[in-house]
Amino acid sequence: MGRQPGTKKVQYTVNGKSEEREFETFTWEKLDYVDKIKTAFNL
Repeated sequence: MGRQPGTKKVQYTVNGKSEEREFETFTWEKLDYVDKIKTAFNL
């Protein structure tokens, strides 16, 4: 799909309490398993 994975900080308010969280975006685009897959299939 060509999207770049990354993290994004989001600030939101729940029940009057402001919170900030970091979310990972486009996790399915990560290529961190390429070497494991190549090894598993002897590529």
